[in-house]
Amino acid sequence: MGTLYIDRRRTRLELAHKALTIREPEAQPRSVPLSLIDRLIVIGQVELSSGVLTTLAESGVSLVFMPSRGQRRSAFLRSEGHGDAVRRLGQYRLIHLEAERQAWARRLVRLRLAGQQRLLASALYRRPDQRQPLTAAHREIEAAQATVRREAPAGEQLRGQEGTAAAAFFRGYGALFAEALGFSGRNRRPPRDPVNAVLSLGYTLAHGDALRAVTAAGLDPAIGVLHEPAWGRDSLACDLTEIARARVERLTWELFASETLQRTDFTNSTEGVRLGKAARQTFFGCWERHAGLHRRWQRRAAQALAAECAHHGAQTIPEA
Repeated sequence: MGTLYIDRRRTRLELAHKALTIREPEAQPRSVPLSLIDRLIVIGQVELSSGVLTTLAESGVSLVFMPSRGQRRSAFLRSEGHGDAVRRLGQYRLIHLEAERQAWARRLVRLRLAGQQRLLASALYRRPDQRQPLTAAHREIEAAQATVRREAPAGEQLRGQEGTAAAAFFRGYGALFAEALGFSGRNRRPPRDPVNAVLSLGYTLAHGDALRAVTAAGLDPAIGVLHEPAWGRDSLACDLTEIARARVERLTWELFASETLQRTDFTNSTEGVRLGKAARQTFFGCWERHAGLHRRWQRRAAQALAAECAHHGAQTIPEA
């Protein structure tokens, strides 16, 4: 199964015989063996005990709690998937080695920009009627990519190149959607149009995937190489979410282009635009079919970083 979604109010989750029992209102209970669950995504009001949370964590199941409405943030609960403290010692050392840290930051930005370029090139093939905005955006991102390769910027300069590329990308990306959807660029908390509602949902799920990859590799999620440490933020998970963003954006475009999602699938209130419950089930099914690639990328990046951190960490351990 991999990922289990719970999206029904007043559902209760219980444990019995190494399985998660799901009790939904006016439905027969069903059970899923814990060995089949990698991720549990909970939307809205669901009941579960501290004992269930503990067992899920011990079983290596990552959890994402998402609000069913409103502007509250999602919550991520993670299990510690690796016991090698040397990796974290090396991670704390690497963060103070400016050359090594910035090399990783540039690598992540280049991957992000390459994903944007691939998506725009694919869109240009399928939407030649939007050649001008797509080509212009692709050229701006190509210029930013060249600057990162040639000048090796760091810190604010690197983030500036990333920001320039992101602005160009969304100008081109916006041309792919019908005017009726009201998409004119990125907005959030709350999202004000259907496209941003789906992007926000996808980015949240991708962040959960990144968090799982980071903890499984034995790294500290709070200590990033691109995103600076900040109170309450898993900066390294934010870093690896960058790898997945173009995949989220591609899926969002494809869902609207194929009319799998339509304007009528969304509700609009003072709390923003939200995907309706029935359409969320459609989205989650599409997401699981689509997410395997970026999850693999995130795991590989986390493992590569962990290997370098282990090397640095070993140098901090005095010889016996």
